[in-house]
Amino acid sequence: MYHVRVSSPLESTPHILEVLGTSSGALNVTVHPGSARYPDGDVVECDLVPEAASAVIHQLRELGPRQRGPISVDRTEMAVIRSHREMIRPMVSDREIAPVWEVVDATIRANAAYPFSFFLLLVAAGLIAAVGILTNSQILIVATMVLGPEYSAILGAALGITQHNVRPVKRGLVALGIGFGAAVVITWIFSSVIRWTGQAPATTSWAFGRCPT
Repeated sequence: MYHVRVSSPLESTPHILEVLGTSSGALNVTVHPGSARYPDGDVVECDLVPEAASAVIHQLRELGPRQRGPISVDRTEMAVIRSHREMIRPMVSDREIAPVWEVVDATIRANAAYPFSFFLLLVAAGLIAAVGILTNSQILIVATMVLGPEYSAILGAALGITQHNVRPVKRGLVALGIGFGAAVVITWIFSSVIRWTGQAPATTSWAFGRCPT
């Protein structure tokens, strides 16, 4: 169940109610006349069943920002509504429910941020991977995959490609290039220090050009 809140200009509230009224998945539609400020207007709230959430939110976005204000969507973990069960019974099937793509889009955009900690995590992941290779530890290699934050940058770039938007693609690829470049250089320095000090484990000394005896 999704709870949707829309700030609506006074003259646009009927259009929003029309969208919600034509969907069988919109429940508990509530209008708070004149309760919105900056900008002034009404507040329209409703609950959406998962099967209809994506289509309804898409229709609300199609109204345009001038016809409706910002749309906030919250996920409700549990709702006990008798009419909800009666309404969605014909819609329930064994297949998985499609995600709300507007929510997915907003989540990817929010996570596609690259602060200094993003690059620190990539460097730390590279160092842990190097230690995992030196000690032949599969656990450390798995920890590297868990720690690495590159997935958010890949998703951000993929979203930009899908939407034909160059900016997120450029930001994602630049962040990956700088992050992996720094990780490779610092990991190489770390491995070189281990080699020069003779602290490399015997089981991995072959990696530095010396066969164990």
